Amino acid sequence: MSLEKILSDVYAFPQDTIADSLPLRQIPRWDSLAHMMLIVKLEETYNIQFSGDEIADMRSVGDLRSTLHKHGVEL
Repeated sequence: MSLEKILSDVYAFPQDTIADSLPLRQIPRWDSLAHMMLIVKLEETYNIQFSGDEIADMRSVGDLRSTLHKHGVEL
């Protein structure tokens, strides 16, 4: 499953508007609960576990992609 699809599913946000430069806070349905739902979905989908620091540092789609790459996830 693509990162864009996961973001679209969690935030009910159109996939075609998702770019690495997009700050997560600019997604209309973003809040701290939705952010944690996203983290859980990413961890389950890619069978990884993020550290607390990684979660706190995820502020944009590009940050998400970079952190996933650090865990060996090829997107």
